[in-house]
Amino acid sequence: MRSSHDRGVTLLELLVGLGIVALLAGMAAPGFLASLRAAAVRTAAYDLMAGLQQVRAHSILESRPGVFCLADGSGSACLAEGAPAHDWLTFLEDGGRPVGLRRHSLPAGVVVRASRAPLRFWPAALAASPATLTICDERGVTPARAIVISQTGRARFSESARCGA
Repeated sequence: MRSSHDRGVTLLELLVGLGIVALLAGMAAPGFLASLRAAAVRTAAYDLMAGLQQVRAHSILESRPGVFCLADGSGSACLAEGAPAHDWLTFLEDGGRPVGLRRHSLPAGVVVRASRAPLRFWPAALAASPATLTICDERGVTPARAIVISQTGRARFSESARCGA
């Protein structure tokens, strides 16, 4: 026969168990936040790299200059070099006017700065000038990444980047 004392856990046992779970969750939260921020910066870097490669390829295919620029919040105007941006634009130029304008957004809390603005890719596969795109976490939780564009228009990742104003 069972006694009436074996029906479950006491309130004290339940509180101790919840306390241990809360302690473990509190210890895991900062690492989880850092993982999320690192993933956001990495995603932004890969998206920017794909955008650069795409506008370069379209420039060559269409025999027109391709433009990649960082955009303001409305996504309609290119920003000056060094200005922080949450959006970017890609398009081809035909007689100085944009053709096939596309706007892209970065993940929340991620900004990008360009050393030159706008970035132009010529149909002969040469970039107008070398440039660097620096991708930063606004909260400063994860290190910055950079994309370096060479004179030939090729882009590569660089881990040695620093965020600054």
